Amino acid sequence: MKEVDLIALAGLLHDIGKFGQRANEKLRGDFNKNIYGHKHSNYTAQILQDYFNDIESYHQASFEHHIVNKNSDINSWIVAVADRLASGFEREIFEDYNKNDEFENFKKQRLRGLFTEDKEYKIAPLSTKTIFYEENKSNENEYIKVWEIFKNDLDILSKTKGSSKTDLVSLDYLLKKHTTFMPSSTTFKISDYDSVKANIPLYDHLKATAIFAGAIYKLDNEKKQNLINYYKKTKPYKETKEFILINGDFFGIQDFIFNEIEAKSASKVLRGKSAFVQILTKIIAFYIIEKLKLSYLNIISENAGKFEILVPNNQEIIDNLNQIQNELNEYFVKEFFGETGVGISFIECGLLDFIQKDGYKNLRESLAKKVELSKLNKFDLLNSKYEINWDKELNNQNQCFACKKRVGNERKYIDKKVCDSCYRFIEIGKNLTKAKYLVITKDETSIEIFDGYYLKFLDKGENPKGLKNTVAIYDISKDTGFSGFAKWEISSYVATNENEILTFEELAKRSVKDGLVDGKREFGIEAIMSLKGDVDNMGKFLRETENISNSFAKFNFFSRMIDYFFSVYVPNTMREKYPNTYTIFAGGDDLFIIGAWDEVIELSKQIRQDFMKFVKGSPLSFSVGMILTKPNKPINFIARVSEEALENSKEMKNNEGKVIKDAISLFGETVKWKDYLDEDNALYFQEELYRIDKEVFELNTAFLYRLLELIHMRQNINKDITNTLWKSKINYLFNRNMLEKLKDKEKKEDLGYFLGLINTMIENCPDVSKMILSEFIYKRRD
Repeated sequence: MKEVDLIALAGLLHDIGKFGQRANEKLRGDFNKNIYGHKHSNYTAQILQDYFNDIESYHQASFEHHIVNKNSDINSWIVAVADRLASGFEREIFEDYNKNDEFENFKKQRLRGLFTEDKEYKIAPLSTKTIFYEENKSNENEYIKVWEIFKNDLDILSKTKGSSKTDLVSLDYLLKKHTTFMPSSTTFKISDYDSVKANIPLYDHLKATAIFAGAIYKLDNEKKQNLINYYKKTKPYKETKEFILINGDFFGIQDFIFNEIEAKSASKVLRGKSAFVQILTKIIAFYIIEKLKLSYLNIISENAGKFEILVPNNQEIIDNLNQIQNELNEYFVKEFFGETGVGISFIECGLLDFIQKDGYKNLRESLAKKVELSKLNKFDLLNSKYEINWDKELNNQNQCFACKKRVGNERKYIDKKVCDSCYRFIEIGKNLTKAKYLVITKDETSIEIFDGYYLKFLDKGENPKGLKNTVAIYDISKDTGFSGFAKWEISSYVATNENEILTFEELAKRSVKDGLVDGKREFGIEAIMSLKGDVDNMGKFLRETENISNSFAKFNFFSRMIDYFFSVYVPNTMREKYPNTYTIFAGGDDLFIIGAWDEVIELSKQIRQDFMKFVKGSPLSFSVGMILTKPNKPINFIARVSEEALENSKEMKNNEGKVIKDAISLFGETVKWKDYLDEDNALYFQEELYRIDKEVFELNTAFLYRLLELIHMRQNINKDITNTLWKSKINYLFNRNMLEKLKDKEKKEDLGYFLGLINTMIENCPDVSKMILSEFIYKRRD
């Protein structure tokens, strides 16, 4: 393991003792003496000896962070300074904090809610079931159970040890899994300062410390000593910029994924293309770390086509980043004709950006502006020349069916010609449905991703340790237990049959299950529904929530939890409850799903309901745009109209003309989620519509379409005075088509009541009424 990895790992483990202490582990011998400043540091020392002997030379740097003094070695000071930076503390506050020990009930105190500190999380491993607030108070020490699981997972890790790189990735994952919902510090008061609250996860504090430790270690001596002297108080601090915060951002993802793909074969290519973006994001982050000779732990995040890395600030690093940008530009022009690319933006930052009020908030705003500027100068075309190499022999007979930009070749199991580049996407998508492990390696395999980085997929029976130049190994299976390797939910969810991805035509045939009798459709249309969704008010929430925007560790917690909801929780929900759906992409703060049209409608309701539970207490909401189409429509058309529908939802206004978002667009209408899911009105009307049709009077198609016309009249009542007749026309329609034909008195009264309900719904909620009635018609239609 490289020296920079060892010092970063010492930072990652520096507070692991808090976990063991709160879980009632017993201290042995000298570890029971108060020689490390804080009791949890004694636990850290013992845990390091018991489980992490391979970094023994860095044990002291890890557990000595509370008792560093002028005589301590440089590595101990690096971890100590990283710890303080990760906490966002100025030195005076940290000295008071350093004197505090855990208060009496700290073993039962939970992590405060991310979106509101009035709520709390149960102390439990990170999973799709534990991301929601726990309403019941804790009456027991929840750490004990989690500690036992953690120790068992460490034992599994020790038996699957491979390269130092893969072990580092796996250990980082284990800490994220087990310490996400543990508070780094329990609530207490510091002198005259505001109370320290239990609102930052132990994991995010550990990871932030590792990030800073790796960057500080690689600083030149002058900047390194300048930082250390600030906390030593030996010399005045010279305000400078010690670090660089790097942001990598894919652009043109939609064009890259959707352009030119035939509808019939879209399902075979889309998942692979979407996964390729995620894989390439991770590999580019690895590539930058390798070029800059830093630690994997310096990667802050890499998901949804974006990555962030913290590195030391020097001219060599800046020159390397500019060179890497040029390499990426050449790669994307050569491989993908400039349809997509990655822009690397970076900003200098220093101590004060992480410890002063509004420092980190202002830093992120400045970085965001640089990211936007980079999008306006894609490929640096003013200063660079790139040549696009088209296949000279390309024609309509030999072109690749997927991209139509290269000559395609015949392949096994595929009845169309496909080029090497697009065949790679097909292979990725196919393997994601059945493989257990995804290996990123520098050993040559059939799937090359970028500049000597390759992929290899392994089944359950294969040994992932057998490769020589492994960069990382990920468990991508549906198994929930720890296999010894980091879990990566990249496979999301796609509907399959015997590991073969279902086509959109097959998904359409699975619509309206009640309409299938003995495998044949008797009623209900065959179609697919596309859903594009996006979180509302993210920027506003971050600007106004200081305890997130001003904290490096807390901001990272926020970002990864939002991503976890969409990249892990939503696909898991699809797998369990909505099998006939297909994830095109899900991550960051948005998603795009296609599937059997009626299932997607129900899925949208589930996602919105669960998201509002997830972010309870915050102004965040979730808007969606949905489009019903036949499965043979071009996928780029479906993507475009879905995006337009989402924009309609994002522009939803209230009666005063203020944009409120939090809306759904469906069947050509846009309404507030609150109105669409109103139990007393919309949902009750929908329930009664189905009941009347089944139990009282079968509603024929002509009658239903006439109702839609009358709803249209109500919607346009201000455009034509004759539209005010809509209500009398509904009464006439009911009397002529239904009431006059009924002989049963009770059913007649029931139908009369339903007429009143329809009048009320169309009067007050014509848009919602149209959406509900349209869904009913499509489910009933022959």
